[in-house]
Amino acid sequence: MRAGMTESRRSLTPLPDLIAGVIKTHGFQSRMVEFSLQQQWGAIVGPHIAGHTYPESIRHHKLFLLAETSVWLQQLLFLKSEILAKITGVVGEDVLTDIVLRVGVVPVRVPQPIEIDGEASADPSSPPRDFSASIEESLSGIQNDILLERLRALFHKAAAPNVSSSRVASEKVCAGD
Repeated sequence: MRAGMTESRRSLTPLPDLIAGVIKTHGFQSRMVEFSLQQQWGAIVGPHIAGHTYPESIRHHKLFLLAETSVWLQQLLFLKSEILAKITGVVGEDVLTDIVLRVGVVPVRVPQPIEIDGEASADPSSPPRDFSASIEESLSGIQNDILLERLRALFHKAAAPNVSSSRVASEKVCAGD
C-alpha cells in the first residue's frame, strides 16, 4: 500500500448531487425557483393573468407577485389559493407558503421575433411593410398635419394588438395627451 492511502477509499459523489448540495447550502434554491417561475409564468397561470402580473421575487418562502392595477390585485386575492396550488404543482412542496400581492409595474414580455415575408422582424408589434404602405395611401388626401399624425398613430396602434396597456399609457404621457 502506498504512503498516504487509507484502507477504504472515499466514494466519488456524482456532480449533480454536489451541485444540488451547493445550491441548497448557499441559499440559491429560492433564486432558482424564482427564475423558473418568471420563465414559465404564462404556462402556470395562463396568458391572460400572466399579461397583467409578474412573479417579482421569493423571500422567506413567500412569492411577491406584482399586479398591474389595484383591480387586478383584488381579482388575484380571490385566485390566490388556486395560483399557489398551481405553483406548488410545478415547483414542488415546501418551496412557497404564501403569495404577497402588490401593485407595481409589470415588465412587458417581448415575444420571439416573427417572420414576415421570409424575413425575421425584430419588432413583432410593428405592422408588416405592405400594411404600412396601405396606411400611407389611405392618409394621402388629408391636409391637416395634426390630424394626419394622429390618424397615422391610431392606425399603427390598432395594427399592433400585442402592445401592453403600460406602453400605451407611456406613449400618451410622452405625446402630452
